[in-house]
Amino acid sequence: MGFTTPGRPVDLGALFPELAGLARTTVRLHPWQSAVTVRESSLGGPVLWPAEEAWPVCSADHPDPRPLTSTRGRELQRRLKEVRARMYELSGAIGHPESSSLSREFTRLETDIRVLRRTEFADGPAMSLPMVPIAQFYARDFPELPFPEAADVCQILWCPTEHEPYYSPRPVVWWRDSASVTAVGAATEPDRALSDEDSLPAACRISPERVVEFPHWLDLPSDQMRERVAEWEEGQDWSYGEHLSTAPGSKIGGWINWVQDPRWPECDRGHRMDHLLTVATAEWGNTSWRTWMPLEERARTDFVKQVRFELADGCTTSTTIGLGEHFDAAIHTIQGRAVVSESVQESVIPADSAHPDRLDLMIGDVGDLYLFVCPTCPDRPISVESQCS
Repeated sequence: MGFTTPGRPVDLGALFPELAGLARTTVRLHPWQSAVTVRESSLGGPVLWPAEEAWPVCSADHPDPRPLTSTRGRELQRRLKEVRARMYELSGAIGHPESSSLSREFTRLETDIRVLRRTEFADGPAMSLPMVPIAQFYARDFPELPFPEAADVCQILWCPTEHEPYYSPRPVVWWRDSASVTAVGAATEPDRALSDEDSLPAACRISPERVVEFPHWLDLPSDQMRERVAEWEEGQDWSYGEHLSTAPGSKIGGWINWVQDPRWPECDRGHRMDHLLTVATAEWGNTSWRTWMPLEERARTDFVKQVRFELADGCTTSTTIGLGEHFDAAIHTIQGRAVVSESVQESVIPADSAHPDRLDLMIGDVGDLYLFVCPTCPDRPISVESQCS
């Protein structure tokens, strides 16, 4: 199956000549669930693992379902349960003033519980977890990857649970000579009792597509450049960040579609690292689909209207309706709260922006995991960053 990204509706290189030298090629992977073999490039599929090598496990600190027994531990767990319940109550009230403080408290409580668990269960820590394949790339499909000498396959496995500091899976990369693998070993099944189900990928075939992209808004070289772009955006139907510059979704190389602020790492020897891979929760968003959804996807996607509005108590929320339906603010209420009619805004969005036949991952809150590689160091060290909204 092939995928075709629509052409950009605006020629950024012609509009802003200083951007022309910053163009990079990224490889959009377009994953879709399908059976794959160890001799193929894939996301979430089986990897060419030598039978004589033990399947890798992660022995870092892992989430543990055992309850804490100390007075402090019981109090932290009680409060975590209260905060989780309140966050669930407010899940449909976008912009509620309590939401941010609750989210910060929830993260802090989880960290405190994790630290305390290390003490209470120092003699019996959580068991090691088998790692799971997240990607395999052959040089014949991706010659742009910085393969070390005598290597022709890049394998990425991760531990399928949250790890500090970004509370995301912990990946490890192997560079391998496929010709040296004469007997293929079987993967160890993931420990589903201790793994995060949202971090266990579905096996996906990939359909590489090379597209040209430009720097993320915050990777632009100067404030003056950002000011010029912002001035141009006024009155335009297109956003530089959402529609024109950096491709969303799972991809190799190119610029990064940061969810938050750019964090380009350096290796231990001080070399600036390159973007190796983005593993994304979704291949496009409710706005970026307009220019980044492949033509083939549009043909099989249902669309709806998203209606955003403010309630009388100041909360902002949204609902979806059919394309031919009318939203009547005068009669629409949520738990008895009226809609502020002049706040209503409608837009067309895909009915399901992350198709169920994708990787089936959830990284944080609809976030991305970025892997970086040093193309200079012979051992190709990596670094990891995870961001979510």
